[in-house]
Amino acid sequence: MKRRDFIKTSAAASALLGMNLMVSCNKPNSKLKVLVLGGTYFVGPAIVNAALENNHDVTLFNRGITNPTLFPNLKLTRGDRENGASAYQGLQNENWDVVIDVWPEKSKLVDDATRSLQGNSNHYIFISSVAVYNDFQEVGLNEDSAVVSLNPNKEEWAYYEEKVEAENLVRKRFPDNHTILRCGPIKGWRDPAMDLLYWCMKLSRDESIIAPGSGLDPLQFIDVRDVGRFTRLALENRYIGTYNCVGPGKNPLLWKDFLELTKAHLGSQTELVWANENFLAENNVASFSDLPLWAPLSEDRGFMQISNSKLSQTGFEFSGISSILDDCMKWHKNNLDQNLRFGTKENNLGLERTKELELINKLKG
Repeated sequence: MKRRDFIKTSAAASALLGMNLMVSCNKPNSKLKVLVLGGTYFVGPAIVNAALENNHDVTLFNRGITNPTLFPNLKLTRGDRENGASAYQGLQNENWDVVIDVWPEKSKLVDDATRSLQGNSNHYIFISSVAVYNDFQEVGLNEDSAVVSLNPNKEEWAYYEEKVEAENLVRKRFPDNHTILRCGPIKGWRDPAMDLLYWCMKLSRDESIIAPGSGLDPLQFIDVRDVGRFTRLALENRYIGTYNCVGPGKNPLLWKDFLELTKAHLGSQTELVWANENFLAENNVASFSDLPLWAPLSEDRGFMQISNSKLSQTGFEFSGISSILDDCMKWHKNNLDQNLRFGTKENNLGLERTKELELINKLKG
């Protein structure tokens, strides 16, 4: 799977199933009037709950179709962004301290929103993606690194090109009062990608599993609650500019540490059978699809080594990895088939168990 396609899949979340993602922080000095465009998918509820925790006045703008009962006590202005600028007429009679635009995939939607709301909004926050970066071979990509060039033919634009154009529109309409959050893989409660859940479940069930590479490949993901909390900090402190939102912490995470940490947290006795890249390639085992979240250095060296230095310099503290693991497992327990298996026709993510056992036997040979 192409890395930018993976980010899109990871971000395109299904509706949250009614769980409030509450966070704690010091209360701000003033109550802000917040308009959230969307707010009932995967990232949106984390942002809404973070704002509510600090008693901000939140209004939602969406169609009222997806998860309509998620925030019953919040004001909802119904509208369909696909209808263009006319959809925002009901929002133009009020003044907003901040507008939060949660992950539209089409730049035209951002064009309509920024054009319609620029006259009555003091701050615009846009949730973007690290998919905009041009060269994932570069280690330490930061907010000033080159982004992809736009195809002159808009009809052929891919997800990442739409994101680049959306960012450009936000900067154009809100030049001195915008915040753009470039998120990497987002994990946590009701993660639709289920790639982190894959490793949690494998380590909870299987006697032995294949562990990818040498264990020294880096791994990055961020808790959806951390995206919500940093969005709140950005609106309260007016963090202007672009910020990479990648985690799970300030320091690099290696695969060997991730799997050992996950084992310890889950109380797992699963044996990790490490398989080098050559062995995996010879046996047609692919990164990401067969071994979820694994991006070996030999493929896209910088994909899992994106800089979060600018975010960290704000003093932001990441959630612990254990809480993300707990959310994945709780979601599985509460909302998914307990007999869920990976590598099947129903769920083609991950290695089919029979093949994995055959490869483990070869490795132990």
